[in-house]
Amino acid sequence: MSNKDFEKMRIVYLLPGGLYNPGGMERAITIKANYLAEVLDYDVSIVTTEQMGRPVFFPLSPKVHLYHLDLDIGKYFGIENYIQKLERRLFKIIEYKKKLSKLLKTIRPDITITTLGGLDIEFINDLRDGSIKIGELHFPHDYRKVMAQRLYHSYFPRLIGHLMNEDLERKCKKLRRLIVLTEEEKKFWSEMRNVAVIPNPSPFKVSHLSTTKNKKAIAVGRLTYEKGFDLLIKAWKKVAIDHPDWELTIFGNGDQKEILLKFVHENGLDNVIELHEAVDNMQDWYPNYSMLIFPTRALEALPMVIIEAMSYGIPVVAFNTTSCGPRSLIRDHVNGLLVKAEDIDELTQKIEELIESDDTREAMGHAAEEFAAGFRIEKVMDDWVHLFEELIKEKKQK
Repeated sequence: MSNKDFEKMRIVYLLPGGLYNPGGMERAITIKANYLAEVLDYDVSIVTTEQMGRPVFFPLSPKVHLYHLDLDIGKYFGIENYIQKLERRLFKIIEYKKKLSKLLKTIRPDITITTLGGLDIEFINDLRDGSIKIGELHFPHDYRKVMAQRLYHSYFPRLIGHLMNEDLERKCKKLRRLIVLTEEEKKFWSEMRNVAVIPNPSPFKVSHLSTTKNKKAIAVGRLTYEKGFDLLIKAWKKVAIDHPDWELTIFGNGDQKEILLKFVHENGLDNVIELHEAVDNMQDWYPNYSMLIFPTRALEALPMVIIEAMSYGIPVVAFNTTSCGPRSLIRDHVNGLLVKAEDIDELTQKIEELIESDDTREAMGHAAEEFAAGFRIEKVMDDWVHLFEELIKEKKQK
């Protein structure tokens, strides 16, 4: 089939939360929606649950339709006990299902894509709007179980996390396709036959690369505990002793910002560490930096920020977490350096290893740029178009 046959294919993305958040998943969905609408002339819609009047963060094509259901799912979650949270969750599932079912029957999409971070997976396979239902997973397989273990120490909520993970597997089996971001992640779903791999695309058309000569390091992400910027700042305190001429800029917003600012100030690091607001034009900033540091504690599927930085020829230093994200992108001592998870001393050592060798930074930067070429948007979106065509063909043959 030709692309012309699909020029008005209707695609709906279901996005938990909203497009106000400057996160990797939100960026990936925005990039793909823009490409489908602008380049391929698809009819694309994004449905959010928590936008609540807040502005869209990343640039979005006017051709992309937005539908904000504003369910306010998280309201009161901080003051309810666990039983009350489960009760409220049930009520919100019922409300969401009713509103989404009505909306999809109005849009009449060919394909509906759940991003699997919200409540829609609880009922999406039961909707009878005529669209093909697929999922794209932006977090690792065991995310729900591991997060429950981290957040709760009592048996009951940790059991719930385990059961939720098993329930997610059962529901994903019923989807026409489940798209994961890496081959390593696919191994966790080996018992399922509907799994395919399509990575997230690099969002930028690179006009000029980093020289890796500037004495500047960069980190990007939400300023939350799981992103580990407190660990990075502690490491940089040590780095600054021998390398006071190097600077670190952390781009992001979040609930840990004041805590991090206080730590920077109390340790006399104001001249070497800057906490910068999140921006929607990172492409203008990356070329000024000579390394990216990715200190996450979180489970990461395929960190967009690593792909972005590599596309500008920037080597990366990252914790080698239990999830497959960073190590799926970083070839240790080739395009970056992997560090034992949450080891501040080793993080300091690896940062200094790059600081102290211009040649190493330059060589790793070249390797990073070459590796990132595999994530060009044209290549990735060709895979999505092929998948869409395949799904429509399968449906017509039934």
